[in-house]
Parts: sequence; C-alpha cells; structure tokens
Amino acid sequence: MILEHLTLRRFRNLTEATLSPHPRFNVLVGANGQGKTNLLEAIYWLATLRPSRAGRLRELVQWGADACRVEGRVLYEGLEHRLSCEVVGGERVAKREGKVVRVPGYFGVLAVVLFTPDDVGLVRGPPADRRGFLDRAIFTGRPAYLADVLTYRRALDARNKLLRDEAPDDLIAVYEATLAPAGARLMAARRDYVEALQPVFTDAFGRIMDAEMAVRLAYRPGADIEGDVATGLCALWAEDRARDRQRGFTQRGPHTDDLVLRLHDRPARAYASQGQQRAMVLALKIGEIELLRARRRCTPVLLLDDVSSELDPERNARLFRFLEDFEGQVFITTTDAAFLRIGAERCTWRVQAGEVEQVEH
Repeated sequence: MILEHLTLRRFRNLTEATLSPHPRFNVLVGANGQGKTNLLEAIYWLATLRPSRAGRLRELVQWGADACRVEGRVLYEGLEHRLSCEVVGGERVAKREGKVVRVPGYFGVLAVVLFTPDDVGLVRGPPADRRGFLDRAIFTGRPAYLADVLTYRRALDARNKLLRDEAPDDLIAVYEATLAPAGARLMAARRDYVEALQPVFTDAFGRIMDAEMAVRLAYRPGADIEGDVATGLCALWAEDRARDRQRGFTQRGPHTDDLVLRLHDRPARAYASQGQQRAMVLALKIGEIELLRARRRCTPVLLLDDVSSELDPERNARLFRFLEDFEGQVFITTTDAAFLRIGAERCTWRVQAGEVEQVEH
C-alpha cells in the first residue's frame, strides 16, 4: 500500500501542492505553523474521509476560498487506484476511480495510522478519547464498522432528544430497538479488538521500554450484560428510562465504554510516569499496525507528527529502530531533519508558508 502521488488545493494553508512521495520515508521539514501537520491531515482525510483535528469540514477550506480538494494515486495489491475528496459548499464529495461514491464504496485501498503529540494524552484523557482510538483502529481494518458507529450515534441522539421532549415510552422503545443491535455489534467488535491487541501491545511496550513490565489492556463495557447483548441493552434502557428522562440523556450503554490500561496491575493513568504513558501510546499504535498487517495482509501508511519531541533520546532511538524495520511507507514531520535517525532511502520536503518543495540531497 503506497501513496504514489498527492495533490492538494486550498487545503487549510496549503494553496497548491503536488508530491510524488518516496515509497519508504518522506520527511516534512519546516518551522512550526508552516503547514507540515496540515499536509499529514490531508493524507489522513484522503484515507478516512474524517478530519484528524477539525470539528467542521469548513475548517479544512483555506481562508477566503469556497472549496478544497485532495487527490491521491494509490498502489495497492499491484493495481493503481485514484481517490479524491473535496469540500464544496460545505459538503464533502468523495470519489474513487473518478466516480462519486457513497462512503462504504470509498474505502479499502488506503489505510493510515496517525500518531500526533496530542496522542500522548490518551492514557490520562477521558474515556471518549480511548473509545475514539478503538473505533478508528477497528474501522481502519474493517471499514464496514463505520456503519454500525453511525447507526448507533444517530439512534442514540434520537433517543436523547425524545427523552428531553418527554415523548411516550412506546415511541422511545422504537428507537431503542434500533439502538440495541448496533450497540451490541459495537461492543462485540471492541471486545474482540482489545483481546487481539493485548499480546502485540505487551510485546511492543517491552521493546520500547527495553524492560520487563507488567502491562495490560482491558475492555470495560458501559453496560454489564449477560446473555444476548441486544436484548439485554433493550431491557437496560427500559429499566433506566425514568431516570434518563430526568437527566435528559442515556446514562448506560456502549457510548460509555472504556479501554483500561494498567501497569503492574494499577491504573496507568494514575501510576504510570509520563515516559511510560508515552511508551504505552506508541505501543498501542504499533499494535494497531501489527493487527492491520495480520488481518488485511497489508501495511498501512504511517503518519508521524513531530513524535521525536515527545520521547526522550533513548526511546527516540528505539522508535527509529522500529521504523527502520517497518516495511511500509512513512511520512514524518520535524522542525530539523537532524533530529531523525533514518538511514534508509528517503525524500525530504521543505514546508514553508504553505508551500511544499522537494529538497535535493
């Protein structure tokens, strides 16, 4: 899986840029605020149709412009594929092979794993951040999972509105009947993913820390249910309906799931050092890559945004040893290429004031 060609037009501060990336390493160099992270976000958006930072699609469009566009040519399993996504009139338009497609028909040829400085807060952050990590990781390996996520969110929003509007119980029960099967599928997918992630996470953490430490992942469901999960969720929400009405929202369910990280059988968010937490997040990302390679028999494109600044020299060295052995394509940003210990072939791109140019070695 290689991104062979990338074109951007009026994406954030990048007015126009065209790149033919190297199949191994692509180093994006520039001072802060010049557009390096925006370039990574463009690749992420091309792969996932979801912004990595923006809350609204309009934020992706360059100030003063009315549209933006990202196009890519991807080599996957010996075939070339064309992807493009744009924002026009505030709406997203996705195309594959030059034809407008619905979301499910877009995915399958470009997968990415993104690591940013913000990710180091994953361990101590709120459960919503960890649920987001799980859902993105599952979706990357199984794009059809997105349909379950969207179905659940829409039905949950509808139930919450009905609760606030004091709608009759029989109408709320109709939405619960839609909510429950989607919720059951989310819970099953998350549980299975965490079980598969545990051993590769443990191995990656040991390699990064170069020490034997008892680390563990656990899936903590937002509802304790025995037997058929969909039936159990419906019963749970019927039981909670009066209290949910008083509060105006659904208190229990998959939307309150969590991913628990433990170090020496203690909560990592309270007991792990800053360095250990960073190593845990990096191990999660490495585990995500390893699972994707095992399940889809492909190596995702790896996007690393200024990761070196978040690691001490020793763990930074271990990261680059991992990258040297990584068989896929890598895009990595830095303020100074001297920070990167990369001996393999690479292309270096200078990003300055929204312009991107290849640097000759």
